[in-house]
Amino acid sequence: MSQVARRYYTRGVAAIASGELTVAVEQLQAALELAPNFGDARIAFAVALAKFGDAPRAANVVRSGFGRTTSPVSLAALQATLGDVLTLSGDFLGAEEAFRQAGAHPDFAVRAASGLARVYMKLGRYRDAVGELRRAVR
Repeated sequence: MSQVARRYYTRGVAAIASGELTVAVEQLQAALELAPNFGDARIAFAVALAKFGDAPRAANVVRSGFGRTTSPVSLAALQATLGDVLTLSGDFLGAEEAFRQAGAHPDFAVRAASGLARVYMKLGRYRDAVGELRRAVR
């Protein structure tokens, strides 16, 4: 990965933190154009798009990264991010599947369980939501 892509990424993350979403989207998109396998930039770009209100595009950005991942941890991070984006957009069944896949990796079990709890609450499956919250705190 190039140093230029890393600089765009750093600027994009700083722009998200300061609420400058237009700048964040531009910077993170540039980072991905230079380094398409840069997983952290892909996730940050999806987060910026989702915060900007473009959840469908954010989901597509995440999905396009599935074939580019270099490790199981990166794949689980993308799946968990996809779950968050799909929850935001109202696709609860898709979010449930994404969180289930992310939860298969032990490093993302807690994040996946809390994501599933949110999805189940939105679907009115309160008993399942409580079960996932219990799983998250173990």
